[in-house]
Amino acid sequence: MKVRSLLTDRETIAVRLDDTVLEAVRRMTQTRCGSVLVNDEGGKMKGIFTERDLMVRVVSQGENPSEVRVADVMTKNVYVASPEQTIVEVRREMRDLHIRHVPVVEGDRVLEVLSMRDLQRADLQEKRETAEHMSAYIRGEQ
Repeated sequence: MKVRSLLTDRETIAVRLDDTVLEAVRRMTQTRCGSVLVNDEGGKMKGIFTERDLMVRVVSQGENPSEVRVADVMTKNVYVASPEQTIVEVRREMRDLHIRHVPVVEGDRVLEVLSMRDLQRADLQEKRETAEHMSAYIRGEQ
């Protein structure tokens, strides 16, 4: 299965480089997301800010979230996926890189941000369908 099959019309949540961590966290809380993209003034992705960034680079360092800019604590080297990559390949990369969120990019455009949960959900659905087909085959229904 390709990553494209997982894409929905889910809104991509983003903040600006000069937003504070507190603003980003409020946005994440409001939208129930574990990450937000960080875009420049022109809307181009410059990084991603995740719950892990919050904990490792802000909270554990004793920083004040209302005083720290997202640009200073975001993940800058973002692993991105193509809609044409396989789900298996992307899940492997995410596991190896120890990340839980991946922007899906086509050209210069971010289509959506997928989470590890989205990929696991797809994997479970595929396994269910395989089990149903095998059961039908065993029962002689195919």
